[in-house]
Amino acid sequence: MIDFNGRVALVTGAGSGIGRALSEALAARGARLFCADIDGDAAAETAIGIDGEALAIDLAEPDAAATLIDHIQSRTGRIDFVASNAGVGYRKRLLKADCDDPALARMLELNMLAPLRLAQAWMPHLEAGDSRGRLMITGSENSLSVPLAVKGFGLGLYAASKHGVLVLAEWLRDEVAGGNKPLDVHILLPGGVYTGMTRDGLGPDPAQWPAAMAVITPERCAEIALAGLDAGLFHIPTHRHLADDMAPRHAAIADAARVLGL
Repeated sequence: MIDFNGRVALVTGAGSGIGRALSEALAARGARLFCADIDGDAAAETAIGIDGEALAIDLAEPDAAATLIDHIQSRTGRIDFVASNAGVGYRKRLLKADCDDPALARMLELNMLAPLRLAQAWMPHLEAGDSRGRLMITGSENSLSVPLAVKGFGLGLYAASKHGVLVLAEWLRDEVAGGNKPLDVHILLPGGVYTGMTRDGLGPDPAQWPAAMAVITPERCAEIALAGLDAGLFHIPTHRHLADDMAPRHAAIADAARVLGL
């Protein structure tokens, strides 16, 4: 089990849902929490309950990640763990979507590029210090496939952002491999979790959500996330069906290779 006692942790999107649950779980292990969210009041509500510090910031702004990292470094002299969890949904069918929609650009900045910007801003501080950092990025079941439970929901652009951040995490892991950089990378892959974002899209009663989602609470998601960190996993899925949902893609590639004689 990772010892977070006395360690400095930053959680983005900490004002609710998975971010709040992660903040509480890390604090329970003794971490000193910085709780960042675009909603400063929500971040403060999280922070009050765990003796943390709230930071109101919009990570869709290109300079926000560096501002956030530099602020915490100036306060503490170190950051040991970052949960890059902030994200937004986007539900537009592809053939009807406006590719110039500012909300789409904002979603891509927040869901896909903000974790990379955090890593870029953090790395010089890690290299100047004497400890390793640990970065956990929140992806999605949509990072891996078109999940059976949400087919037909019009999530293509959202899914592209979450698939994109998975690929970025995989290449970031490659860049820091072999001890060349003092950073470990993990990606949390939640399936159905009862949060404000999913509630807004699917309705307030999870009993009415598709049964295949097998919805869990944010607290259970955080419990799985920390278990994955303890086990040293890169991919941290929250549901068994994530593996099953990828099976058709693997089968299609294998079938195509057979047909082509490869």
